[in-house]
Amino acid sequence: MKKLTIAPIALSLLTFALTGCGEGEDVIFGSGSNNNELTISTIERSSNAIARIDTTYRTGAREVKKTNIKGSYNQNLDNLDGSVVLSDKFEGTLEDKNIEVNGRIVKRPIYEKNSNNKLNYQVNYKTLNLSGFRSNSYRRGDRNNNATGVFTDLNNYTDIPSSSTFPSGSVCYIPVASTDTSFFTFNQNQRTGFLTLEDWTKATEKQFGDNRGSKTTLLNIGVGNSQKASQVEFFATNNEPSYLYNGVKYNKVIYNANFVGKNQSPPNQNDATGVIDCRIVNDVAADFLEKEIKRYY
Repeated sequence: MKKLTIAPIALSLLTFALTGCGEGEDVIFGSGSNNNELTISTIERSSNAIARIDTTYRTGAREVKKTNIKGSYNQNLDNLDGSVVLSDKFEGTLEDKNIEVNGRIVKRPIYEKNSNNKLNYQVNYKTLNLSGFRSNSYRRGDRNNNATGVFTDLNNYTDIPSSSTFPSGSVCYIPVASTDTSFFTFNQNQRTGFLTLEDWTKATEKQFGDNRGSKTTLLNIGVGNSQKASQVEFFATNNEPSYLYNGVKYNKVIYNANFVGKNQSPPNQNDATGVIDCRIVNDVAADFLEKEIKRYY
């Protein structure tokens, strides 16, 4: 449910995780020709389990592959081919069969329920060369200074020696989302056990125990604005980014949701003025991280 807003992880509607898959198991959704494709990779951890998640977008299809690096990672990732989309006076669907890929641009039109109308939504995965980067490419903040630099999984997995360096060909992907309207999206894998949105909101407001400043916003969305959403934002500190949590009540069920904003600020791409979140990578960088984690964990 936690979402970093250093660079909007618009892994977008993809990276939520496969449940109950064995090591190396993959799933392919949709159909279509392999005219063009883009593969992005992340390293995910839950308790003592660590896994590599590779997501390949093709025109008309999406392939998600999970490889366990340590233990058996069984958190919910996105193994469904469609999600519900809710916006102001709007309900629609986001489906893998409608994906279009052109280089590093992934288009995912949102079709309105019971209509042929659609909203435009796309993610442009800009790149940053990680070759030669180490963990010291990121500098933690303190009471007087903000954190700066490039944050990679070398900063997440601190048992890896500080001398470890990303090899030549390593690339970080920085997702830049573009959409006709702000929207929430979720699927059945994101159901929660909360009975009311109020209960979800109260629990979410207690996520941090450090008296961090926060703001809660309640919204009416969906057809006739008959559905309800709650957003809890925790403000950034010198050493921590802001976090945004989203909950939706849909047909009497409470879901954790993802939010894509129409006028979201573009992700930071200047490591001298803030933090660049570089945890979405290409296969070269992912191979390196997988090898290092296996060695030191």
